[in-house]
Amino acid sequence: MTVMNDSFESDERKRKETIECLYWSLMNGWDIPKEIREHYGFSEDYELYHRLESMEPEDYRERRLRGEIPDAVEVDVRLTHAVEKVFERLCSPPPVQYLDKLYGELEKLGGFIANPKNIDSPFINSGFLMKYGIDRNSPDEIRRQQAEKAYKELYARFETMVGLKSPNKKDDTTIRKECQKPVCKDRLAGKARIPVSPKPKRRKMGL
Repeated sequence: MTVMNDSFESDERKRKETIECLYWSLMNGWDIPKEIREHYGFSEDYELYHRLESMEPEDYRERRLRGEIPDAVEVDVRLTHAVEKVFERLCSPPPVQYLDKLYGELEKLGGFIANPKNIDSPFINSGFLMKYGIDRNSPDEIRRQQAEKAYKELYARFETMVGLKSPNKKDDTTIRKECQKPVCKDRLAGKARIPVSPKPKRRKMGL
């Protein structure tokens, strides 16, 4: 991976283009130009995910059963973690839409802590659980502990992204208020400088 001290971050125009590209990919579907994904080390999982996504469903299932290819959801989750990490570092605080999306995930994790049986809902897919390290097949108490760990880690990310002081108690009311404030200086307004073709219906085989 290329060193960070170069034009991708020192050149303001290229930095903003990178931020916009990562934002739209996280929100709508993976479409990251080769130079950006190679620079930040996304290429292997990015290209693998697109190869798996392009397979015929039956062929994918058969080859998965034979252990010939990895789980597309697992690859997607790994890529999501990597892209989120870079995006949140480059754009702090991120746009309000991004914060809203993660806040929804925080609320869902809070629901799991309150009642781990919520994890059994058919509306909770494997991609979300995999993203936050929750094993659907574990006992309730283990699942609650996994959800609590994920909640604390995501809350800590919010503290960094919106500049919150560490709360004395686990209370996400402050985060909700921060999510309603105007977005950061790197606000993504107007037309994206990097052409992106969102494909939300094809993105993420389970997220």
